[in-house]
Amino acid sequence: MQLKDKVAVITGSASGIGREAAILFAAEGAKLIISDMNDEAGEATARDIREAGNQAAYCRCDVTVVSNLERLMAFAVQTYGGVDIFWHNAGTASKAVSAEEAGYHRHLTEEDWDQQMNVHLKAGFFGARLAVDEMLKRGGGSILFTSSAAALKPPVGSAPTYPIAKHGLILLTKMMAVELAKNNIRVNAICPASIRTPMIEGLLANEETKHIVDQLVRQMPMGRILEIEEVAKSALFLVSDNASPLTGTILAIDGGRTSL
Repeated sequence: MQLKDKVAVITGSASGIGREAAILFAAEGAKLIISDMNDEAGEATARDIREAGNQAAYCRCDVTVVSNLERLMAFAVQTYGGVDIFWHNAGTASKAVSAEEAGYHRHLTEEDWDQQMNVHLKAGFFGARLAVDEMLKRGGGSILFTSSAAALKPPVGSAPTYPIAKHGLILLTKMMAVELAKNNIRVNAICPASIRTPMIEGLLANEETKHIVDQLVRQMPMGRILEIEEVAKSALFLVSDNASPLTGTILAIDGGRTSL
């Protein structure tokens, strides 16, 4: 087992990539803290893991509120004794649509900007910082951020908030990796492109936003939406000891899109 007895906290793990990875991590021996705002789905994920003979508990967490993140870490310590792996995976799609000819993103609102920065970048920083406090007590650990291929190669004409927030996670990854290497704490990021998640399916179902995904797929040499399990397996590698020499790594899981 690649994660035997490791305590893993994954935000946004009630559905999509987070859920798939939580189930995979648990099967590899990890004790999972499922974290989300969807209590029903979060409890169901934890229950499914336990029914498979593995260990998991659910903790509701609004990642945009630092006190919620503090409670999440305390819950992990109380439930399983500490934190070995922290993966900030929670995310949200931008409400803004593409730019208009008449101006640069005139319909982008302050609310949308704040939501993107808070869910992705603010939560990533404070969540990781709190996780580090617990990892130091255990002699090391692994931090993972879900960034995006859009942060490496932004789609032309799309709303800027999502790529900017996700690009911030890339810089945060590198800064933390350098600072924490001496503490045996590795920090890496994955950059998925179009993955078959509920968020992507939602964009595809909306006539005003489906073009965003269609455009991304057309730019991928593989020419297809990638599958959730492909991302989960890549994440498993990065947080496991199999990736022991890797820190500050930005892994594009993008069907070749950012190589063009």
